[in-house]
Parts: sequence; structure tokens; C-alpha cells
Amino acid sequence: MNAESGSRALNAANDLLELLRLAQGATERLEQEVYGPSYEQADLIGRDLHRLRRLAERLQREMERFVNREASATLAGRHPLRRASDSAALGKPQRPPS
Repeated sequence: MNAESGSRALNAANDLLELLRLAQGATERLEQEVYGPSYEQADLIGRDLHRLRRLAERLQREMERFVNREASATLAGRHPLRRASDSAALGKPQRPPS
């Protein structure tokens, strides 16, 4: 994943969070307006949306960390998913830290 695709993925995660936030708010308003079986359905949807929103928040945080790690590794001149110790294991000289 390069910086551009990382940025797109992070934007998609943010869009997903916003969509779930809006859906959760609409479901809460619906729960206030209906009763009986309709309320039960709205309540079930609200619970599912709450669970999905928490998962999406976790995904968004992970994407932010990944994109930040990749950006800092790219600035350091290394492949983003390689550790500095990998070069030594392959017999390649390590670059001095910047």
C-alpha cells in the first residue's frame, strides 16, 4: 500500500464511520416514534449499528496507525514493511539513522 492508496483507504474508513453515525442517529429517532413490533425491529437494528460502529472505529484507528507508520517509514527511506534488522539478516549493510 502506497501513500495514495493508504489515503484512499483512510478516507473510506472515515466515510463508513460517518454513514454509520448517521444511520445510528436515524434509528434512535425511529425508536422514539414507534412501538410494538416496529420498535423491536428498530431496537435490534440500533444494536447492530452500534456494534458495527465500534468495529468501524477500531478499523479507522488501525488504518490511521498503518498509514502513519508507512508514511514515516517511507520518509526514512526504507520499505514501509521492513525492519532495520532485516538488512542485517540478509547481509546488507545498514544505513545510519537519520
